[in-house]
Amino acid sequence: MTIHVPQDVLDDLRERLARTRWPEAMPEGGWSRGVDLAYMKDLVAYWLDEYDWRAQEVRLNRLHHFKANVDGLGIHFIREEGKGPNPMPLFMMHGYP
Repeated sequence: MTIHVPQDVLDDLRERLARTRWPEAMPEGGWSRGVDLAYMKDLVAYWLDEYDWRAQEVRLNRLHHFKANVDGLGIHFIREEGKGPNPMPLFMMHGYP
């Protein structure tokens, strides 16, 4: 399995991020009423100007990818052998079907 996001999908994301309509800052600001507006603007600027998805695809594709069928759902996972004299098993999961 190889990760490859089509360029039109990345272009669409970039266009939508560039068109973000920002709300006015709340008087209290900060994180008291959700995500800090300045933080979110910095994050979007990072995705627009610095983040290199293609470089991340290369890094991710160096790993061993698999897909398993679990109760009819296609579950994508990465399995890598531990390194060093006493590797510790690690299970990480994003979301749940």
